[in-house]
Amino acid sequence: MSTVSGDTVSSTAEQEAQVLDVDSAPEEMAEAMEFDAGANKWSTVRTRLKVALRALSDKREDCVTVRVKDQNYPKLQVMKVKLSAPEDQTAVLDEVMRQSLASKLSNSFAKFAPPFVFPAFLPMRVYVLLQRSGVPTVRGEELTELRPSRVRVSANPRSTNEVDVWASNKFAAFQYFSYFLSRKAYLIHSVCMSGKHFTLPVIHSWDKSMGPHDGGQEGISDWKDGLCARLGESLGGLTRRDMFSLDPSQFVNMLQERGLFGPMTLGGADASQFVAERKGGGGGG
Repeated sequence: MSTVSGDTVSSTAEQEAQVLDVDSAPEEMAEAMEFDAGANKWSTVRTRLKVALRALSDKREDCVTVRVKDQNYPKLQVMKVKLSAPEDQTAVLDEVMRQSLASKLSNSFAKFAPPFVFPAFLPMRVYVLLQRSGVPTVRGEELTELRPSRVRVSANPRSTNEVDVWASNKFAAFQYFSYFLSRKAYLIHSVCMSGKHFTLPVIHSWDKSMGPHDGGQEGISDWKDGLCARLGESLGGLTRRDMFSLDPSQFVNMLQERGLFGPMTLGGADASQFVAERKGGGGGG
């Protein structure tokens, strides 16, 4: 890990303060790359970074988290670097492209959706560390929490808790909308919560081009079966054929009219409540 940062540390208040201390780090040159899914192109700028001298190990994500101050961005960044094996540049670029695609679809859905809380995707970029040995390429994202919950959200509720069920129904509406908006090319199968944002989408595609977890057309078909099994009866006994003959506005309106989104919430609410909180743990996955 010396190509990216110095020591890794465990989680104590003092050590996490050291992880957050980026001002004492030396300045270095890097390239910051962002992908625009709408224009289908990358933009690259030279920037100066300060990379914290200590990193925080997180075995749940199989990575270390390193705080970064980027002169071109007002918000603090973190870099994510895999622990088990170095990622090649293609894998890092592909992950940022998937995040950008999911974000584009999510932003379109937010303009279309009923007035409930729907988290935005966390901005993600690529950093090429030009002055490090091997010139590593790593993911960069806005700092939310050093150890966010990373609860995975999908169309299948994590529990029978009504907040979990409502969250899954909202996510199912997003899936349905984005599947049709992409002309049935992509399905956002699941995402993780990071603070008040979504991140790390698993995407199924018609041509199985969206990374190692892409289930392709079989994954999309399984999602349709599962969604119909879970919501078909609540929507008046819809068959799979009937359900997927609806346009997105009809599907979303049917969910809303039957109260399947829970209470409608106007702007200003806390997106972290998209998933039910639990006392004493309870895992995602």
